Parts: sequence; C-alpha cells; structure tokens
Amino acid sequence: MTLEEYREEFLSQLRNNAQINGNLNQEQFIEEALDLLVKNEVLIDPVMFRCNLKSRNRNLGFHAYAYGEADSTIQLLITDFVDSQDAGALTNEDIRVLYNKMQYFIQDAAEGLISRAASDESDQIIDIANEFRSKIGKNMETTEITAFRFYIVTNKTLSTRVKNLEQELLLGRPAILQVWTLERFYDNFRSSQSERILIDCKEWGIDGIQCLKAHISQSNQFESYMGIVPGLMLAKLFKKFQSQLLEGNIRCFLSAKGKVNKAIRSTIISKEPERFFTYNNGIAVVANSVTLSPDGHYITSFDGFQIVNGGQTTVSLCNAYIKGEAPEGNLEKIYVPMKLTVLNFNLDEIEDPELLQLRKDEYNDLVQKIARSSNWQNPTKEADFFSNDPFHRDMERLSLLVENQTPPKPGEVNGTFWFYERSAHRHEQSTFNMTKSKRDQWLKLHPKNQVITKEKLGVYFNTVELLPYSVCKGPVNNWELFSSKIVELKKSNPAAINSYFFRKMVAVKIIYDKIDKIINNADWYPTGGYKAMYVPYTIAKIIATLPKGKEIDWKRIWKTQDIYPSLARQAELVSRQTFDFLQKVSNHGNERTYAIKEETWKKYLEAPLTLTDDFIKDAVDSSFEKEEAKTQERQTRFNMATDMWAKFMTLGADYLNRVYKDMERLNLLSGADRDSVRICAISVSRGNLTDRQVKRLVQIFQRLDQETDYIIPDK
Repeated sequence: MTLEEYREEFLSQLRNNAQINGNLNQEQFIEEALDLLVKNEVLIDPVMFRCNLKSRNRNLGFHAYAYGEADSTIQLLITDFVDSQDAGALTNEDIRVLYNKMQYFIQDAAEGLISRAASDESDQIIDIANEFRSKIGKNMETTEITAFRFYIVTNKTLSTRVKNLEQELLLGRPAILQVWTLERFYDNFRSSQSERILIDCKEWGIDGIQCLKAHISQSNQFESYMGIVPGLMLAKLFKKFQSQLLEGNIRCFLSAKGKVNKAIRSTIISKEPERFFTYNNGIAVVANSVTLSPDGHYITSFDGFQIVNGGQTTVSLCNAYIKGEAPEGNLEKIYVPMKLTVLNFNLDEIEDPELLQLRKDEYNDLVQKIARSSNWQNPTKEADFFSNDPFHRDMERLSLLVENQTPPKPGEVNGTFWFYERSAHRHEQSTFNMTKSKRDQWLKLHPKNQVITKEKLGVYFNTVELLPYSVCKGPVNNWELFSSKIVELKKSNPAAINSYFFRKMVAVKIIYDKIDKIINNADWYPTGGYKAMYVPYTIAKIIATLPKGKEIDWKRIWKTQDIYPSLARQAELVSRQTFDFLQKVSNHGNERTYAIKEETWKKYLEAPLTLTDDFIKDAVDSSFEKEEAKTQERQTRFNMATDMWAKFMTLGADYLNRVYKDMERLNLLSGADRDSVRICAISVSRGNLTDRQVKRLVQIFQRLDQETDYIIPDK
C-alpha cells in the first residue's frame, strides 16, 4: 500500500465512520486520532473533550487530555483536519497557533482563570482546569506534574520548513511537543515495530557506556552485557522520552502501582550518592542493536532502547533532576547497574506479512520472558504481563474460523469476519503487499469497522461482568482487572475461551457501538459530554436489572449483527437515566471523577429502574445460554486434548528427553515434575501417552514458561 492509497483509504473510512456514528467529520477525526495514538502507545487512556475558549484576548483550546501517571505529565491534544485528499501543509505558523492554544490553557488553569472564560459555573471545563491546577501545585516541591506533553494531529503534510519543535519551559517544566501527520502514522503501521528510541551517547555528553559482554550462549538470537549507566544521563533520557522509554507492561504497572520509591529517593538526595550503585538493583534493558567502541569496552549507541525493569529507579532519578531535589553534584556521582539484552531481530528487512508476524511474535515472547524474569522481585502478577499471553492468539484464531463468519446480510451471498487485532496495525498490515483488487476482496471479508482490539475486548468483557467503573478508567487502566479475570478464567476453565465466548464479545461490541450512537444523537446529550462513561453504565445497569433467570438475547444479536428494537428502546431510556444519575452524583461537575469509583456503581445499582414489557419479553432464558456455553466448552475441551496429544506425539520422545535433561541440569521445578517428563517420554516412544499424562505435561510446560528463565525448545 502506497502513502497515497493509505491517505485515500483513511479519508474514505473516516467519512464512512462519521456517517455511521452520526458525527461530523471533524469529530470523527479526533476520535480516530486518539485511537491511532493509543494504538501506537503514545497516549494511555485519553479523554476526548472539545474545549474552545477566549481569555485575556487569547484563544485557548484542546480536543483531548490525558495524564501520564508513569511519567507525571499532563497531556493535551489538538487536531487540524481538512476534509480533502489534498489537505495542504502544516506550517510553522500553524504549529505556533495550535501550540499556543494548549499552553495558554495550561497557564490560565494554573492561575485559576478558566472559570472567568467558561460559559457558566456548571461548565465541565472548570472541573478539568481545577484538576490540572491541583496536580500542577504551587511550586515544584508540591507538584504532581514534572512535564507537559502536547500533540498536534493533522491530515496535512508537514512543511519542509518545519525543522525544530523544541519549546521553552512552561511553568518551570519541560514542554514536549509532537506533531503527528498521516505520513507518520503510515510509516509506523508499515514498519515492523513502534517508533524506536535511538540513542547516541555523544549527544548525552559521554563517549560511551562502560560494558562487559557475557559469553554465556552460543545462540545468535541475543547477546548479553553488563553495563554502568551514569545516573544523570538516565534522568535526562527519561526527561526527553518519558514513558516511551519503558516497555509497555512496565509502563502500565507503574501507572497502576505508583511511581515514587522513598528508598531510591533518599539515596539520590543523601550525602553519599556514590552508594547508589551498591544499594540499587539497577535496570534491565533490551535493544534491537548496539554499536561498540573499537576495543569493545564501551557501548556508543543503541537502536530500540527500552527499559523492561527499573522503571521506579529511572522515574525517581528524573523527578529529582527536574525538581532539583538532589544537592548540587549528586546526580553526577550516581551510577546505575544495567543488564542489557541485545535482541538480534532485524524485522525491518522482512517484507512477507506472515513471516513478519511470526518474527514479531518471537520477539515479543522473548521481551515478555525477559520482563517477567527481571521483575520477579517486585509485586507483579502474571496479569501484568498479559499483553503477550497466548489467549490473544486463541482469540485471533477464533476470529478467523469459518464457523464464526457472520450470517450474510440481506442481498449478500457471503458473511464477513470480525477481526481480532492482537497487535497494533495487524489488520492494516495484513493487506500491505496485496494488489488493490486483492486488498478490496480481503477488506470486504474483513471490514475495517469489524476490528476488535485487545484493549477494547477488556472494555466489553468487564462491562458485561458488571464492572463499569473499571471500564470508565479507560481501556489501558481497565486492562489490569480484565487481565486478572482472564488469567483466572484460563486457570479454572480454559475451555471457556471458545466460539461462544468470541461471538458473545462481538455481540457486546455491537451493543456498545449502537448505544454510543443512540447517546450521541440524543437531544439531551451535551457536546463534549462524558459519553464514554454513559455507555458502560447503561449496559451494565440493563443487565443487572434483568429478572432472575433472564438474559439478553446474544444469539439474536449475532445472527442479525444488530440490536433488536426492544433493546434499542430500553437503551434510550436507561442512557438518559444514566446521564441524570452521573450529573447528580457529580453535582454537574467532572463526572469521570465519580464514574471510576466502585461506590458510584453501587449507588446506581440501588437506583430503581423499570424495564419495558417488550424488552423483558424478548429476553431469553439464561439456562439456554448456559447450556450452549457448556456444549461449546465440552467440544473445546475435547479438541484441546486431541491437539495437545498430537503435538506431544509429533514432538517425540527425543524432544521430551532433551527437556528432561535440561530440567535435571538446571534443577528446574520439582523432582516429581522432572520424573513426569521422563516417564511421558517413555510413553510417547511406546505410542501410549494417556490423556492424564497430556494434562500433566501441559501444566509442567506452563510452569516452565511462567516460573523459570528456561527457553523451551521449538522442536
């Protein structure tokens, strides 16, 4: 796909989505810009909110905001959209005007002036501004915010005259500006990975990082080094790149658990900063490649530098640097131990989409194992590393099964597929090397509006689990609870992840999208309102209020690929009640602050709700749904056992004996586990491996993968 084809498809799809959702094209562009930045791991859980004010003869505004909890930032986004294939160029003057709108808002919010510019005292922008002001604080000693990040997203091309985006300090803090054009999104989706961090040590004031190569493996899959990183350099790196420096799972972990480590901070500001190296566990880093000095004793540059452990160390150093907490000269005396793994995956040269995805899976699996192993000393859970769990491959496989092809629409010969996107850009990249005719055929079977990302799956799952307050925290912050629930489900009943589960999640998405549209078109819905809060609360309230033994007709929604009339009418009534409830509980203020609280949901559960007779009549007996789910589970359980038996028989006795010898040599797991592998190898050689032995082998291999550093051989 060429850039021009990408542009054409993007604009065509945007207009189509705007029509479907009842949005103006400009509003749709804001939504899709946010989706793209989340997909590229630039933003975490942004809130769409259109703000356009005038204060002190200056224009203030933004289109979305977010908090970077891992890097203590306030983030604002503004868009510049032209509804044309030839949108023109984004100039230095355009950037200045757009940037000023955002920075002026921050300045007036910090000074408490937004209420003067707002339309009335109940304007929700006042609550957002007050929240910003509270986080910014009166000075650097009391602030929660160490930097501001601003994003301009446009479908214009970037003028060749734009050379520098560096901005002056804002309220004494770094102000980082990024411009995202369609060209940049295109380059990102076309490439094998998200934007990589390139580090040239000379640009950071040193000739290189002292290192020692560990000759521990003859494999060329990766190389290992021990290094010593100057603390000041690490602080400056994080100041520039912020949370992009952290591997995705660790970034989310820090966001959820907090980022201030008092023990680390006390060593930084102590009278003996030289002891930091002795006291600190250091950082674990992965990189795509490195450049060494001629003598091999120093690393002079990194390609794809990413921290997989040591986020708290890095953030603490940066906070001390920005806030000026450390006595003069302390940071220069601090050195941080570094364990570096260089992954020899040259993904950029692979053109075949299937081979590329295979190599990316191998790359992600290895990064996940390194991250999990490096973080064993911290209170992380298996759910913290769920992003690369095999569950997502199972969901992708289910999405491609013929049995999960949708029933044909009236007038159509064939149905379509819902595409489960387990990694960013996977849907787009599937068509990258296709001709236009083949791409059109593929997209007809896998439409762009029938894509479910793994983050959004968490939203749908937790909504029907009656956890709307978690959903309101945003897809990424909702991820932890969703992950833990799926991990538990897999442990207790792995066969529950089947076609019934997949089709039900699709039905939930259909309901979600339809109610979103109902709310968006309602005469009571205010522009820039909290639609993202109303949808999950509405769905959860309807499900929770159904009479005992009754359930929404998920099968009917799947068959028609639409919600039925009585459900649509019920959603209209309940969404208005949801709006009134959240308005009241928040006192017409920032509803999101209240929607994310469990006690708010408990109050709404107690609120009376009358369901219409038609809706109750159309509800199905829950015993029918349970029986269908159990039937699917029995079939899935049989298939899983058969597949695993065939897999171990194909791998053969020699393979199992090799694993057994490795377990003996490395003293992995228990003696009983090791003996089980040896006995199973004998059974395989005789051709009489039992179902019980298969189940035991699966459990052992899962523990080897999750609890040890052992890399299970492919064959």
